[in-house]
Amino acid sequence: MIWYLNENHPVNKDRFIIGRGKQSSDLTIKDPNVSRQHAMVEFVNGQYYMVDMGSTNGIEYNGQRIARKAIQDGDSFRICDHEIRFNYR
Repeated sequence: MIWYLNENHPVNKDRFIIGRGKQSSDLTIKDPNVSRQHAMVEFVNGQYYMVDMGSTNGIEYNGQRIARKAIQDGDSFRICDHEIRFNYR
């Protein structure tokens, strides 16, 4: 489950796309600094991962830019000025 803008968004597929593009994203962020397909939540072997899809401005976790990271319950990521938080409940 993704928490963004005070709303829960269920991650209900193995490749959940986050980005600016309405047609190409499962979660749309209206911001010109966000790439059309910015990030992906990928489910592999029972584990969720946050994956940068070659975006210009990247993804940050604890202030560090990441390319791919296993997601733990409660993890928070920044995509430009937007915070996205994960929980498994």
